[in-house]
Amino acid sequence: MGNEDFYQRHITRLGQDLITPNVGSFCTVIVTGKLVSNNTIIDSRYDKEVEWKIGQGDTELCEVIDDCLQSMHAGDICNFTLKPDEAYYILKEEDIHIDQDIEVVYEVQLKKFIKAKETWYSTVEELFNEAISNKARGVNLYKSGKVIAAARRFSIALKYLIIMESDRLASRNDEHSNLRKNCYLNLATCQAKHNMHRSVIANCSKVLQMEPNNLKALFKRGVAYTAVNDFDNAKADLESAKLQDPSNKAVIMAIQNLFTKTLKQNKFYQQALAGMFQSKSK
Repeated sequence: MGNEDFYQRHITRLGQDLITPNVGSFCTVIVTGKLVSNNTIIDSRYDKEVEWKIGQGDTELCEVIDDCLQSMHAGDICNFTLKPDEAYYILKEEDIHIDQDIEVVYEVQLKKFIKAKETWYSTVEELFNEAISNKARGVNLYKSGKVIAAARRFSIALKYLIIMESDRLASRNDEHSNLRKNCYLNLATCQAKHNMHRSVIANCSKVLQMEPNNLKALFKRGVAYTAVNDFDNAKADLESAKLQDPSNKAVIMAIQNLFTKTLKQNKFYQQALAGMFQSKSK
């Protein structure tokens, strides 16, 4: 997601402008994708001038193109190369199917753009509305099974909420806090789907800093602690969750799973210790 670990980019032609577009800018672009091996065009959807709003797309390819555009000037041409394994999965999301060992290069031409207002000039209402919009979009994406795209939207919503300084919030403090907690929890749900347990723990901890007895955060963090074999912290979180809702089936099942994993680990250690002592006695 905008990570140069899986793509490499370089400017092949410099324009004359001095400013660069930002999130929300309307850009006129031409974008084409080719196989590195033989220059065969595999993506010609934007090979004529099209209007592109930075931050509007919900796929990983859109995010990479956005990332490139934000470093470009009008008239620039930028190439970025997707490494083989990543190219396969990124283009699959676009319904473009290639072999897994294929390298792909995209050419992005930025013809012109209308720069968006910088976020630090935005009012509290504008920032808050952007956060609400991105959160709602994330929920819809998650419901349609697009978990990674949903996670991006929740992350963007959180960026807007973080930009909102506390002394500018005035009467929106409660709304801001609730929306921020919901975004952290929704992001944690997406991360749990991809076994990003440490990230789940981090985001749920942020919620619990704001609301120490948040049931969902305690439950999600307890499950994540169980997944990384941190059984003491898992027990503390899940028992706290059960105190709040003793009949919650998900919490009860999570406690049972924790108990089973703890028994298995204890049995493993007992067998390992027994083996050590037996080998010493021979």
